[in-house]
Amino acid sequence: MADTVCTRTSAQTTTSHSVVQGLSLTNPRCAEVLNALPGMQQAPVTERVSTSLIVLTLRPDGAKFNGNRITRAQEAGFDWLKDDATFIGYASPDTGREIARFVTNKSDEAFGALREIQLRIDPAVCEWQWNAGQILMGKLQRYAVLVGGHICDGLGQRIADTELSSIAAHIDAVMKKRRDADQRARTVTLPSGEQRELSELSFSYGVVREAGSKKKTWRSVLFDVPALPYYEGRALGMQMAGEVVQFYRKHRTEKLRLDVMLHEALQRCNGGFGNYDKATQSNVAAGFIDALTTMIELGARQMNPKWLEAQIVQNQQRHETWCQERDERKAEFAERMRQARAAKRAAREVNHGV
Repeated sequence: MADTVCTRTSAQTTTSHSVVQGLSLTNPRCAEVLNALPGMQQAPVTERVSTSLIVLTLRPDGAKFNGNRITRAQEAGFDWLKDDATFIGYASPDTGREIARFVTNKSDEAFGALREIQLRIDPAVCEWQWNAGQILMGKLQRYAVLVGGHICDGLGQRIADTELSSIAAHIDAVMKKRRDADQRARTVTLPSGEQRELSELSFSYGVVREAGSKKKTWRSVLFDVPALPYYEGRALGMQMAGEVVQFYRKHRTEKLRLDVMLHEALQRCNGGFGNYDKATQSNVAAGFIDALTTMIELGARQMNPKWLEAQIVQNQQRHETWCQERDERKAEFAERMRQARAAKRAAREVNHGV
């Protein structure tokens, strides 16, 4: 591995790494140097900076950047970070947690002498996202155009589009390795030989290999519960509903298959909602459904009725379109059949005449 090189610009220190030249902070003294810079707006730098940290810089084509860097960043698709509202950057659309952030010299910015904007991302530890590298590089290129600048490495050397594509591919490859490792960590094998891939919910998982089989498969189990006495079962069911609440508080785009989950819960009820006399799965299902029913009641009081009205109108319009397309397909089919019969009849007449 090539040695890391620290080079001082007009107002701050930038760094490089051998994976993509001038990208990563691996020298132990870089943290000390960065922390010593007056007015440097940055995340707290530890004594030993991550070896997987990637740093890219934006530099103006002319004397200075065009417009306000925050406004231009938002126009390019970046925004204030949920983790640290003093920084603007790129966050996961699902969880809102940081993937990358911009860092500037506050002193230079205050005096209108800003000559460099750093973008920092550590793909080994930042929030995970599919195609984060491709998305981030696309936003960064738009940002460079908007501020009238160009993208450089830590040594100040301009980076070509092909090199940006390589950086994006590197970030995505690291993300994929993390995802694969997480998937392996969540896969467990039972004494029966059944192999399961666990999820964020304690009662939902996917069966990737059936007991006694060597073939891979996939079977979703969304409501796996034990048979418990009435009140103990209801308590567990409500705890499970709480897991659903926490899931949606954490995720903004990822969804649960609630329709299938509720279907499985109703199947556990076996025609009844709980049994005082014996331990059953229906006791757990009853607590789960009761909690979700309360959530629906609360949601109904907060929901904008216009949203539901729009959904109703949309589905009515889709039904009309579907009926029209169905009638057209039937008419086309009937016409093809008529033409086919006419062709056969004409062929028979010709043959009869011959």
